[in-house]
Amino acid sequence: MAEQHDSGASIERIEDLSIVTLKVSSNSIEDARDRLQLASPLSASGSDPRSLWFGPDRWLLISSSLSADSMVKTCEEALADVLHNVVDYSAGLAVCRVAGPGARDLLAAGCGIDFRDKNFPVDSCCRTQLARIAAIIVAEGPEQFDIYVDRSYAVYLDDWLRDSLSISDLAAAPGTG
Repeated sequence: MAEQHDSGASIERIEDLSIVTLKVSSNSIEDARDRLQLASPLSASGSDPRSLWFGPDRWLLISSSLSADSMVKTCEEALADVLHNVVDYSAGLAVCRVAGPGARDLLAAGCGIDFRDKNFPVDSCCRTQLARIAAIIVAEGPEQFDIYVDRSYAVYLDDWLRDSLSISDLAAAPGTG
């Protein structure tokens, strides 16, 4: 259930996703990208599974309908002759969705990425520091962002997002500015 705030942003934890991490040898990147329709640098592509680029030779594959095992099998078959590493990472990452008119400002408060629409349009994807922790941020819509963090930081991220929204709500309240 999304938690809506006065600032116009909502926060929601996304559960039950299958997440696979894929690393490919540097001399086979283009071939792997073609075979599996992997995202280009600094972007996300596809719908289910969704491919998120997060390094020169690394991607996350995300699905709400396919199992991690089936995505691993697909990668193994498609890349049988390519040096690669594919692992079910579903239990390793937590996903939080920030949406609404205040989402870009909220994310900008926690990291140095320029989240203005012209610089971080829909389907942009980057690996960065958000609230001092490693995160992968994806622009899923004009005002919707999914944030992937190590599961051990999920509570910290939720607390930081809620605290930051509470501060913006206070600043936006009449008579507090």
